[in-house]
Amino acid sequence: MRKNILFLLLVVMSILSNSCAKRAVLKPEMFVIAQDGKPMCAIVIPEDSIPSVKYACEELQRFVKEISGAELPIITDSTPSQGKEIILGKNKRLSEEGISIDWQSLGEEGYVLKVTPDKLIIAGGDPRGTLYGVYGLLDDHLGCRWFTPTVSRIPKMDTIALPYFEQIYVPPLEYREPFTMDVLSDGDWCARNRANGNSCNLSEKHGGKITYCGFVHTFNYLVPPEKYFDQHPEYFSMVNGQRIKDMTQLCCTNEDVIRIVTEEVKRLMREHSEAKVFSVSQNDWGNYCQCEKCSALAQAEESQMGPLLYLVNKVAVAVRDEFPDKYIDTLAYQWSRKPPKTMRPEPNVIIRLCSIECCFAHPFESCLSKANRDFVKDVEGWSKICDKLWVWDYVTSFSNYLVPFPNLEVRAPNIRFLVKYGVKGIFEQDTYTTLHGEFNELSAYLNARLLWDPLYDENLAINEFLEAFYGDSALYIKEYLDLIHKPVHRKDIHMNIWVGPTGKHLSEELLRKAEAILDKAEKAVATQPEFLERVKLVRLNVDYAIMERARLRDEKFKAKNTDPTMVERAKRFFDVAFRNNVKQYRETNGDMNNYKKIIEEWLGVPLSN
Repeated sequence: MRKNILFLLLVVMSILSNSCAKRAVLKPEMFVIAQDGKPMCAIVIPEDSIPSVKYACEELQRFVKEISGAELPIITDSTPSQGKEIILGKNKRLSEEGISIDWQSLGEEGYVLKVTPDKLIIAGGDPRGTLYGVYGLLDDHLGCRWFTPTVSRIPKMDTIALPYFEQIYVPPLEYREPFTMDVLSDGDWCARNRANGNSCNLSEKHGGKITYCGFVHTFNYLVPPEKYFDQHPEYFSMVNGQRIKDMTQLCCTNEDVIRIVTEEVKRLMREHSEAKVFSVSQNDWGNYCQCEKCSALAQAEESQMGPLLYLVNKVAVAVRDEFPDKYIDTLAYQWSRKPPKTMRPEPNVIIRLCSIECCFAHPFESCLSKANRDFVKDVEGWSKICDKLWVWDYVTSFSNYLVPFPNLEVRAPNIRFLVKYGVKGIFEQDTYTTLHGEFNELSAYLNARLLWDPLYDENLAINEFLEAFYGDSALYIKEYLDLIHKPVHRKDIHMNIWVGPTGKHLSEELLRKAEAILDKAEKAVATQPEFLERVKLVRLNVDYAIMERARLRDEKFKAKNTDPTMVERAKRFFDVAFRNNVKQYRETNGDMNNYKKIIEEWLGVPLSN
């Protein structure tokens, strides 16, 4: 009950803050951008602006007009001063005003916001800093939010005025990727939420992104077994005394392998000048090489990372003189996760540490499971020896995209823990092969906010999203989220990324309560089709869990369904899923049409599309 009251208070405060802004009283110590719907200053951009600064100007002009109705004029820094101005980017006006900025300290994405009596300065490092500074102004100071590609909150006020202040912000994470299908294709959403990952649809106007060449699991691509194995089996894994071609890895200490990989990486660097990171990483299975040389190095380093890092470091040294701005990326994943005893990654090597074995019901640092204790130890170990430590994290159930997966509460503590130990990049792997996995849109938004600012209030982010995305049903969706998260507050209930509907975090009682809450949510927005459809998408998760629990129970006892309500539940489930383009219910072999056939066979009746 206290949480519901808190939620209502946050909503009321949000509404009051917006309404108060309309009645803002101007004080002498304020910089006025717009007054009574009229522009009070011009935007000044460098005459030779890069595309992202031009776009920053367009975005600022657009949203100021959307907020206030005032359309700010745009001039270049080659024209005389117009008095009150908004100065964007690396601008001649800065030296004219005697303003010095340490560009190097801002890097590629940091920015300065500075308000003086006559100027508002928004200036950041190239290529994305100034654009991010504009979004920082709109978001942090004017209250704009971009929750999904189609749902935003743009406050309305006739007058926009700012007190004098100075803010410098450099993001603690240089690489930020919320890997969720629902948002990745929308470059504007990614830029406005300051995600810069490889899969984000970001163009030159957005300042580009962190581009990979070969994103992951590249051994077979760099040294194809079908090309080399017959003549050179020694290039590949020795397992139990035999070199293997299928499901193989590379023999990482073989000097010819090192030469071939180096030549291939150099070729890729020449052909893909836009890419910053080049993957030299193990295939997605076991079978690491057990030859005498690899085994000796692994034993000496007390980790199978030893032979792998031997290869990666050799390649990194070989390419860095010709390509000083490129990086070699490799995974610390499953059998290679443990840091080596004495070896150190070269400065141009990125170690991408993977949390795949962990429990995701509890924060990494406080969870009592052995998997999380081991992961914390590995993070601490890598942080001591690695210049560029990135993390591949997981935030969904990959074998059950639609099952309730209560891990929203661990996002902030996990990201803060990683940043505390010097992690500089995070990839949050979410539902990426279909739209509308379990709370995909909320998950993507929360991830993006925390990756940009790990100290952001996660409860504020969630509540603001719910208010905008679910309308009058938001209170009930929050109640549902609290309900499904309550079981994982227990220290003995753990949840991995393959958890299913029979996981200990779910029960018949919980699912009955969930249905009752969602009934209320649907009733609250019964006359609002857009909000109602979003509530029905939440119900997909409950329907899926109830159906699968019953089906798996019947399968265990070789029985057929005897619940007369299950057919109608299945019809409702597939109607909503197909109507909303939910194509997969799991990561692999998860076609929704095939799942429909499984359910039809269990129920013994056909289900119309």
